[in-house]
Amino acid sequence: MIMKPTNKAYAFLYCVLFLIIIQGCSTKKIIVSDQPIAGIEISEIIKNSQRKNFTFQNLRSRVKVKFDNGRLTQNISLSFRALEDEILWISASMIVPIAKILISNEKFIFYEKFQQTYIDQNLSQASKLFDLKSPVKLLQNILFGNPIIDINKGNWDRIQNSNYYVLQSSEGIQTTLFINPKTFQLDQQRVFIPLLNSLVTFNYKNYKNIDGKTVPNEILVSYIERNKIIKLNLEYSQFDFPENLNFPMEIPSDYKRKTLDEIVK
Repeated sequence: MIMKPTNKAYAFLYCVLFLIIIQGCSTKKIIVSDQPIAGIEISEIIKNSQRKNFTFQNLRSRVKVKFDNGRLTQNISLSFRALEDEILWISASMIVPIAKILISNEKFIFYEKFQQTYIDQNLSQASKLFDLKSPVKLLQNILFGNPIIDINKGNWDRIQNSNYYVLQSSEGIQTTLFINPKTFQLDQQRVFIPLLNSLVTFNYKNYKNIDGKTVPNEILVSYIERNKIIKLNLEYSQFDFPENLNFPMEIPSDYKRKTLDEIVK
């Protein structure tokens, strides 16, 4: 005689199925560990890391900058504004205002008060040379702890490391990412520039949560070219996200025009 399942049996089966479904879904959540997990797929590292990318519409901040090239140390205060992926505006001061910068994806505008010079230059040539579709987005990524290049594009190799998930690009801009296994935030990225035979390293420190957005509070930058080392320490003192922003940029009429090439030399 075949016995029909009781209501308790049905309830037990439903519970088992529910636990199986929950278990299956849990594998899609962020995998958190103090140490890197050996068997994790690169695609899973990328997906979890992207959830931490800092985004905004309008942003305003103040930044303390310490510059050190081994011979000279300077402290500069910056007032910083940004329209995501479109405009970066910076006003620099050393007790008194000394310079302003406005960067869009098409133009670089800069003026400084000491020598009374300015730059107003189209970026199309530089963008083609370095294959940059959005110079503003690239700079945003550097400033706010996002990978300098689109992590979804190109091929990545995983480099074994006992403290980080380390991903290295195998094509395009030579980039190495050091991703924290516990938070999946970017703790460091290194960029090698073959054209200049130089290495730039960005270390991101003291991440904090602001209005539900996670952003590094401090960035340590080092630029190494042969025997030359330049260090920058950027410390954000405040963030806010206003509904509207303006980007004032009026160059005095008696200032002398220069090009980027002249400034770099």
